[in-house]
Amino acid sequence: MTANLISYADNQRLTLQCGSRLPAAQSLLQLAGNAQLLAQLAAAPTVQQLLNVAEQAYQAGYEQDASTEFELQGIAIAGIGDPLLHRELLAEFLPPFKTRRHGVPVTLVSYGLVAPKEAPALCQQLLELEVEKLEIYLPATNPPAYQQAVKPIQLGFSEVCQFIHTAAEAGLQVTCFAYAPVTQQSELRALALDLGARGFVVKQP
Repeated sequence: MTANLISYADNQRLTLQCGSRLPAAQSLLQLAGNAQLLAQLAAAPTVQQLLNVAEQAYQAGYEQDASTEFELQGIAIAGIGDPLLHRELLAEFLPPFKTRRHGVPVTLVSYGLVAPKEAPALCQQLLELEVEKLEIYLPATNPPAYQQAVKPIQLGFSEVCQFIHTAAEAGLQVTCFAYAPVTQQSELRALALDLGARGFVVKQP
């Protein structure tokens, strides 16, 4: 599956673009060194476009490519912006998608910069929308290093840590990640597990 304006393959996983709002200075695609893809994606796809491109991928046999002997990869929602800042789109897209493709797991790839007072209700909404997994960007183990790596425009290190904990407690499957090269991999893994995440992954840019 090749990239188009709304979807692309990330590690062979169908990934849908959801919008352009961000809680940090750069898109995760920029941090991953994927500026070319970033420039190709549509800034504001419609719900119908997302449903159409997802259905086309599955009709073209995506499900065979996206499964292992252990589990289905399902789809991810990421792209230019942060899906947690596009909850209205998620609320319109996910119910009809899940109706058509029952049992397909959905992953949100996010900075996880959520205000603590909003986090419990947000996690409950995600569970109601049948989101199974969160992948949260966690490139540092302390506030100054996080500030330098992420350059958040709202909230910061303590809030992302709190959100990881809240999401895991709520029953979402949380994985933390950073982009290679990573100098403190063992410390980051320990922090992620301590917060309740299921693991820590180093993604190759």
